[in-house]
Amino acid sequence: MQHIGDLIINGEQATRVQVTGTTYVRAGGKLVAHGQLAGGLIVEAGGIAVVHGQVCRDIQNSGRLEVYGQVVGRILGKPPVNEIDRDQVVGNDLPMPFAGETISWRSS
Repeated sequence: MQHIGDLIINGEQATRVQVTGTTYVRAGGKLVAHGQLAGGLIVEAGGIAVVHGQVCRDIQNSGRLEVYGQVVGRILGKPPVNEIDRDQVVGNDLPMPFAGETISWRSS
């Protein structure tokens, strides 16, 4: 099953499907992702994202991020709050549309 297009999270939501567009977690929103976020992930300040599945592009994080799955792109902005293994972040530069200055972070 798929969610075609962008997904905007304003409240609490869990996903178990593939999201083809960019996933946005707004301030006050909480996402628990068990599926695939094919278009990348943007977590705004005040937003929470918990990733158990796969993010196929970059993550731009200005909120709270926990990664238990895999990120094919990079994590830009604030690092995850949990410790992650080197193999969880592939680190390919797979940008998505977002605005603002970024800081690149990768597990060492």
